[in-house]
Amino acid sequence: MEGTRHIPVLLQEAVDLLRVSPGATVVDATLGGGGHTRELLRRVLPGGRVIAFDADRDAIERFRERAQSDTMLKQALADGSLMLEHKNYASVGEALEQLGIGSVDAMLADLGFSSDQIEAGERGFSFLQSGPLDMRLDQETELTAEKIVNTFSPEDIERILREYGDERESRRIARAIGAAREEQPITTTDALRTIIEHAYPKSKRYRMKIHPATKTFQALRIAVNQEFERLDAFLAAAIERLKQGGRLAVITFHSGEDGLVKRRFKEQARGCVCPPEFPLCRCGRTPRIRILTKKPLLPSEQEIRDNPRSRSAKLRGIEKL
Repeated sequence: MEGTRHIPVLLQEAVDLLRVSPGATVVDATLGGGGHTRELLRRVLPGGRVIAFDADRDAIERFRERAQSDTMLKQALADGSLMLEHKNYASVGEALEQLGIGSVDAMLADLGFSSDQIEAGERGFSFLQSGPLDMRLDQETELTAEKIVNTFSPEDIERILREYGDERESRRIARAIGAAREEQPITTTDALRTIIEHAYPKSKRYRMKIHPATKTFQALRIAVNQEFERLDAFLAAAIERLKQGGRLAVITFHSGEDGLVKRRFKEQARGCVCPPEFPLCRCGRTPRIRILTKKPLLPSEQEIRDNPRSRSAKLRGIEKL
């Protein structure tokens, strides 16, 4: 399936931050449209290799098809310097172990969704596309957005919208969903979008910079794919698998994601945690990483003009000590 060409976000900034060179072993934890993967591969050849993961089997197959018309990618897939793994990035540690790879020089995770995924109506990620309320990144998992909106209690739906979507009208929307499903099951993106539009106060609806359904769809997607839990697991595994001097870069698109990355990096960068009144350290804790980005790197104004989807991106990076 050919979709709109995916534009990788913060491409040069992320790859430059990783500081990879020929011969390096690098993980792209989120293949997606493959833009970061290709640039990483270009920089580690000759002699290096890239292992790219994705929970979305369709994304891997689309990339494999496109690679057939790209000489470098086609050759790399043939000789093993580019490996594609259908696995969620949360299991990167176990996956590398199964491949016989103990540690790597760098890792990159881009937590955004590709244009192909967003614009595929049958996946249900976008309220702008008609389709079933699916939202699963990995089609082999069971929980869907349809199951959440039709079987979860209004209180649980409200919590999901509030915690994962920062939705101020979470209670009003959750109640509207509860009332609508009493009439008939909510099974499509169009149906859910209409419910949300009608639930929003008119006084707010016409003053909003984003569509009223934006935050609800985001929150449901995060819940369906357990994105925060899997990000947390990935960060721990990634730091563990980096070589000394190895680097990790993470691109986030949501305040919750960025906050989690920031907290985990700070925790791992801390040394002694003994009370200040202790004359000597008793905890024995030493920093595991060095933070490379005191503040996150952001897209340039030019990049935002060229690719409006990049506007909320933030890049953070660390180096393992």
